[in-house]
Amino acid sequence: MINWFEKTKNQIKKLKGEGFFNNWSVKKTKYIVFHIYPNLKIPSNWIQERVNIYLQNAKIFGINPISNVNFYVYPSINSVKDIGITPAISFLKQKEIHGHLKQSPGHELNHILLGSINPSENLPANGLWEESLCVYYDGANADKKKHANFMNYSNEILNTPWDFWRSTLPSDFYPLAGSIAQYCVKKYGLELLLKFIKEMRNNGINDEYLCSIIFKMTYQELQKNWKEWLKK
Repeated sequence: MINWFEKTKNQIKKLKGEGFFNNWSVKKTKYIVFHIYPNLKIPSNWIQERVNIYLQNAKIFGINPISNVNFYVYPSINSVKDIGITPAISFLKQKEIHGHLKQSPGHELNHILLGSINPSENLPANGLWEESLCVYYDGANADKKKHANFMNYSNEILNTPWDFWRSTLPSDFYPLAGSIAQYCVKKYGLELLLKFIKEMRNNGINDEYLCSIIFKMTYQELQKNWKEWLKK
């Protein structure tokens, strides 16, 4: 996963040097600058929907919205696969997103917001806990618990220790991550979950200690309680 991330990042940097993005149209808003793929028709409410969820989630997370975020919009996730880009990626330090029309409104923007709570050096953007919040607050208005159950994950997956996904989480498991955030927010409140994520260090290697301090139980107990809730 990390290799994919770095390769995509390097390819985008190379294409910028070659002027690939020079003829893209630009739509500026107060906090986000949208760069639109040539001849791509954007639905009338698409941009405003993303601006709204960005500001809404900044307020929910208790942080100031970050300015000058560059959002590159592609037709679909496979539209530029042949040139080495998978547009479902965020670069936190550069405040840059490469996304596509059919993505949920808030997911990639949440990565930018959460990057100001805990930098990517501590919590990689595709780690379990950051993805859980990005999925839960993605603006798609879907019940993440129902979605996770609809996916019919095997007991082997549900029983996989969470620390196995400290650094990376397979994209197929995103609905599962969303249900974890849903459970923790409803059971313990967002404030505690954000505190948990803020204090994580080095890919979450201190997550078991933090869990005992913040949630007053072992990491394994928290996972067991979530699994029981998921199956009810």
